[in-house]
Order: sequence, then structure tokens, then C-alpha cells
Amino acid sequence: MKKLVIFAIFFSFSAFPCSDLLDTDVKVLNENQLKNLCEYDNHTILVVNTASKCGFTYQYEQLESLQRRFKDKKFTVLGFPSRNFLGQEFNDEEKVSEFCKSTFDVSFPLFSITNVKNSTNHPFYKKLYKLTSDRPSWNFHKYLITPEGNIKSFSHRIDPEDDLIVSAIQDSINL
Repeated sequence: MKKLVIFAIFFSFSAFPCSDLLDTDVKVLNENQLKNLCEYDNHTILVVNTASKCGFTYQYEQLESLQRRFKDKKFTVLGFPSRNFLGQEFNDEEKVSEFCKSTFDVSFPLFSITNVKNSTNHPFYKKLYKLTSDRPSWNFHKYLITPEGNIKSFSHRIDPEDDLIVSAIQDSINL
């Protein structure tokens, strides 16, 4: 009986491995801790490179709205602040964190300031580029990752609450 229980526990962990894309450790914004993105396996994920001093910064409000609207449906936004485009992000992660919380009450996970333009410098963005051949050309580029591993890429010009993105999220979470 003991062997059966051990086998069942082992099988439950090994039968459903995390995808290679998500099996990535990333640094949490303004903390000395890493988070493995496998935590979001079997979720619909909207990955966004963000910036606090950009003309598209208003999109934080819409991203937070999506997070609150769909979080109970295994959906999450993952934010990756970036200084790649005209340095439109603070240098200091504490300032980024403070700005996002005080200005937009951001509750979705934010990770350390990330180089997204040259995707070879960040392991997660390197994988996204390899799978999509699409790199962000500006702040607030979005990738929607479904639980099945399908990825759709959306320009920074498409607002998060645009029907194109909302319907893709709803299709992924079966609404």
C-alpha cells in the first residue's frame, strides 16, 4: 500500500510537467526573490512589457481591470517593466513598484526591469521570441498565452480591453 501511495504522488507530479516556456525563474520586482512561472501553468496569461513614463501607461488601468475581471477564471497579467524604449521606466525598482501601486493599484505580478528588445538577455523573453518570432517594438506589447501553449502577439497600439484581446481571453477561459 505504501508503494502505491508513493507511486501516486510521484505520478501526480511527473504526469503534468510545466511547459518549457513557463519553466523559467524570474526576479520579482523590488524583491530579492525569484518566482518560477510554472506557478501559472494551466492559466491564461497576458504578458506585457510595461513602462511608467510612456504615452501608453494608461494601459495599466485596463490591465488591472482585466486582472480583476478574470482572475477567478485562471487568468493573470504578468508585467515586465522595461527601459528599452526611450528609457521610459524608472531606474529604481522601488519607484516602479510604488508608481504602479499608488497610481493604478496594480495587483497583478510585476517582475524586475527587463530587457525585452534584445530578447537574448532575458530567458523568458528569449523563449517568447523563439516561439513567436515577434519582439516588442514599443512599451505595452502583449503576448496572450493559453493553457494549451498557444501564443498570440498584440501590438502596443491595441488596448488591453480591445475586443480582439478580450475575446481571445474569453475563448481561452471558455466564457
